[in-house]
Amino acid sequence: MIPGSSAATAPVAPSPSASTAPTSAAPSAVGTSDMLTNPGFESGAVSPWNCTGTPGSIVSSPVHSGSKALKGTVSSSDTAQCDQTVAVRPDTTYSLSGWVRGSYVYLGVNGGTSTWTDSPAGYSLLTVSFTTGPSQTSATIYVHGWYAQGDYHADDITLGVSGGGGPT
Repeated sequence: MIPGSSAATAPVAPSPSASTAPTSAAPSAVGTSDMLTNPGFESGAVSPWNCTGTPGSIVSSPVHSGSKALKGTVSSSDTAQCDQTVAVRPDTTYSLSGWVRGSYVYLGVNGGTSTWTDSPAGYSLLTVSFTTGPSQTSATIYVHGWYAQGDYHADDITLGVSGGGGPT
């Protein structure tokens, strides 16, 4: 059974055992229109995204825009999740979007909302919003496929404050 979207609206901060520190910890980075590092994978490296199982790879085809995209290799025991932790402001609503291709590809925030597409013919835009908790200062966003559903591709993943507001 393929799970649907989560209905949670206030994600929790990653546990202290999370493998990475926020990648955008500078206060000036919080509230910008794109808070992610390497959102289009144009650097040619997966970093600072962290991928489980079979490491994600950077490919030159198919891409949504630019010349590179992320390829996740899903197996029967792993969803090939790639994630990135960023600094966020408490009690703030954010918009997360990304272009994905493949069967049952998910985009979301750990402990919060997610969205997915079942099998687009080409790249499909996924968008989800979430509101941080009253003391939350980081969030981990992710993209992943579903068990044994084949490889997926992701490109142009963006995160920003809903409504385009900047730091206060």
